[in-house]
Amino acid sequence: MDLNKLEKLHELREKGAISEEEFVQAKAKLLNDQSVFDGVTNNLDSRNYSMLMHFAQLLCFVLPVFGWAVPLAMWLIKKDDDYVDQQGRIVCNWILSSLLYTLIGIVLAFVLIGFVWLFVLFILSIIFIIMGGIRAKDGEIRNYPMSISFLTVRPIPALPRPGNP
Repeated sequence: MDLNKLEKLHELREKGAISEEEFVQAKAKLLNDQSVFDGVTNNLDSRNYSMLMHFAQLLCFVLPVFGWAVPLAMWLIKKDDDYVDQQGRIVCNWILSSLLYTLIGIVLAFVLIGFVWLFVLFILSIIFIIMGGIRAKDGEIRNYPMSISFLTVRPIPALPRPGNP
């Protein structure tokens, strides 16, 4: 528990910057070692870890198995953290979706259009992975575009920012 954050939270309540209800919610989150002042219910370590989990998918360009094994192992290691769990579901949804899209591209390669499909999928995968990592760092919980929802991803409610209703 960080006493400085708790004192700052108390000062905000005393100045009227946050309501009593916001104070109680933020205090409960703070006592659970959660970040209070950045407007999300997850701490900075969880966001950094989630960002790395998204970027770990890029290991598929080194060895294809690493691109799905490393992020899934990272997810399973910290699955008890609700934020990491939701981000892991997002990663898993994209891994399964891109695998399905790759299989479709391989089948279509017999008609030559599959090569274009696979090239576009390659480019989009890089873009989506980078976007997912940035969103995870910013505290957003959202599936990649074109991702099929094999696993349900639920948003975690964010705390209101001090001074905003």
